[in-house]
Amino acid sequence: MKKMPDKNSLRKKMLDLMRSEPGPDPALVADRICALDEYKNASHVLAYIPLRGEIDVSLLLDRAIRDGKTVAVPDTDIGDFRIVGDGWRDDLVRLSNSTFTTGSYGVLNIIDINSRIGTVEKTKGIILVPGLAFTEFGTRLGRGAGYYDQLLHLMGNSGSLDFISIGICRKSQLLDDIPQQPHDAKVRMVITF
Repeated sequence: MKKMPDKNSLRKKMLDLMRSEPGPDPALVADRICALDEYKNASHVLAYIPLRGEIDVSLLLDRAIRDGKTVAVPDTDIGDFRIVGDGWRDDLVRLSNSTFTTGSYGVLNIIDINSRIGTVEKTKGIILVPGLAFTEFGTRLGRGAGYYDQLLHLMGNSGSLDFISIGICRKSQLLDDIPQQPHDAKVRMVITF
């Protein structure tokens, strides 16, 4: 029986893989996601600002804004989001390591204090979730800080939210098995490119 690698070894391997492989065309990413019924039925799109090696969803943000959806990115405070508009790229700031108690991993975020909103309530939408690896059943390997695990648990425990979590990755990041701990949150659907 083949032994499963521990999470830290797997993280290093997947980071190296992601950084060495080119990502898909951002227009293809936007087209595939916008074709989903979940996207079409969503009033809100919660996305992410990609880190190096992650699938670029920036054109999807632009398209969702044009489609009249409320578009937001997660804030450093779990459960808070920052609404983005047409000029969102001009509002990006690289956060310092002191911003997070666990380290920022070079995160880009929107620093427009007027755009900050609390936890989205009574809405239907999608949340796009980056990851180092996923399984077809929604198990996710993150970077180790637990941010998305906490966010997905928070959103899943709210009776007023109807969000579908969608993992976004390359085909090479789709694994048969990922070590899992009780606090790890799964996504409801995975899209590979």
